[in-house]
Amino acid sequence: MSFLPEEDQEFLGEIGIRYEELAEKMPDGKERRGLLFPGFSFSGNLLRMNGSGLIAANACDLLVVIPDGYATTKLDSFYTIPKLKRANGQDPQNANVDSALFGKTWQFWSRHLDDKDWRIGIDGLRTFFSYIRGELRNA
Repeated sequence: MSFLPEEDQEFLGEIGIRYEELAEKMPDGKERRGLLFPGFSFSGNLLRMNGSGLIAANACDLLVVIPDGYATTKLDSFYTIPKLKRANGQDPQNANVDSALFGKTWQFWSRHLDDKDWRIGIDGLRTFFSYIRGELRNA
């Protein structure tokens, strides 16, 4: 059984994107839930490591952690593998921390929607995907 609202399930079905629902127990006994989007495609000028050099990146594994209370609680931040860099080899702003989640080490993109940018009962993954694509494009 999915932990996603029906609207999000329908949206993901419409766009035909592959995803996995993940869950893990945290040290405090609570459960963390997330959505993994393998091979998430995006546009922009980001790079990834290839051996000892950087090459253009147009896809990554994307992780979105689903907070308790979603969708009345807004989605916040996201994670990528591989680690993505700007054209100058630097980390994108507020994306320079590694986070261990669901058995992997992810690049944490600290991004926060303003309360006015999340409309309860209207916004969901469709809105957040648009936001993520914009952040990756403009990083």
